[in-house]
Amino acid sequence: MKKGYMMILTCCLLLCAGCSADEDADKVAGIEGVDIDMVQESGSESIPTQEDDIKSSLSMQSGLNQFQGLDEIQYAGGDRMLLFADRIYLYELTGQKVIAETEYPDGNGGDGNFKTWIMDSGYCLAYETFAEGEEAQTDTTESVIFGEYGGGEAAITGSYHIIYAYYDIDLNFQKTIDVTALGADVNFIHQTAPSRDGRQIAVCGQGKGISLYDVNTLEKVDVLQVDGKEYAGIDGLSSVNQVAFAENDSRIVFLGNCNENGKGYVCYGSVKTDGSSLAVHRENTFDIMNVFAEHTIFSEELPDDRTSGQVWIYYPFQDISQMVQLSEKTESSHVWGSDKGNCFITAVRNDNVGWTLRLYDIKTLKLVSTKVYEVPNTDDYREPHICYLEDQQTAVLFQRPYGENEQYKVGIVSFQ
Repeated sequence: MKKGYMMILTCCLLLCAGCSADEDADKVAGIEGVDIDMVQESGSESIPTQEDDIKSSLSMQSGLNQFQGLDEIQYAGGDRMLLFADRIYLYELTGQKVIAETEYPDGNGGDGNFKTWIMDSGYCLAYETFAEGEEAQTDTTESVIFGEYGGGEAAITGSYHIIYAYYDIDLNFQKTIDVTALGADVNFIHQTAPSRDGRQIAVCGQGKGISLYDVNTLEKVDVLQVDGKEYAGIDGLSSVNQVAFAENDSRIVFLGNCNENGKGYVCYGSVKTDGSSLAVHRENTFDIMNVFAEHTIFSEELPDDRTSGQVWIYYPFQDISQMVQLSEKTESSHVWGSDKGNCFITAVRNDNVGWTLRLYDIKTLKLVSTKVYEVPNTDDYREPHICYLEDQQTAVLFQRPYGENEQYKVGIVSFQ
């Protein structure tokens, strides 16, 4: 039974995305000297011992050590994950083996920001690239890069582009689309989003609303237009800053800015892809959204007294929102969804102790459980990226190094 449980737990590894801990929180200690911590509570014959955890951790770490320059890991569906190293690898956790690999698109390498979307028929990988010696093709500000030390070397001019690379389920390359070259005035990946069926791309240029591009014909359709004037005398939506598809690609959820009575506010809302059923709401300062088929989780990256310590659950089809009051104000800065969207998890750094993890239920809007994931050298890591696996009742933490530390770390915390 232990062996079977460990196989299930190993297969679910990486399935995603200072305050004192609560006195009643269960402490989950990491395994010293092992880069991947898999620790569980005792009290049941079906739950593995720490010795079993160490063996499984060493086996998994041995599998990951083969990759040179590992820089990122992202969930790829099922028991697969994408490893960004010297190449892009599709890695199967069940057999702990590489089942496909490919070069970085356009020889871009591992530099820059990458984001992966799981599609119905494969993956869409978005990344940024710099087109040297090329004038900006849109209203985007032309970029200038100076010599290594800003000295006598000639300046390099050009513009940044957002590129989409499409792959099938086995990581076979299909095509790339230069989203910026289509005429989209975008500077950041989060200003764009592919549809789940892979047929459309949504973009939200600064002050220009929302547009859709057909992936096959590259034709553009304007879904939502805005006035583009911040703090103008006219009330209403002035800009859209983030977009994502929802409700089987029939609706777009967004974050933006709006005006009311001469004042500017951060707002959120949704609109159908045909431009109908527009809904806009303010009373928040959110800048992060986790979008699921039927609801969206809004949180904030930078604390603000108006919404600190809160998470809002938005149901665009019904156009209603529900507020979740968190245990600490700083929690709203680090909110992560689950694999099925029925709950979310927060993380609060405790210096030289670890991270306090709190699990909240979306339906009841209540705190379910609290754990402390112990990492004594917290200064060596950035805030963890987390995904909660509902069937396994397990949180997976992927920690990126900080400062002189070069070691990536993965932790698994059971909420059973």
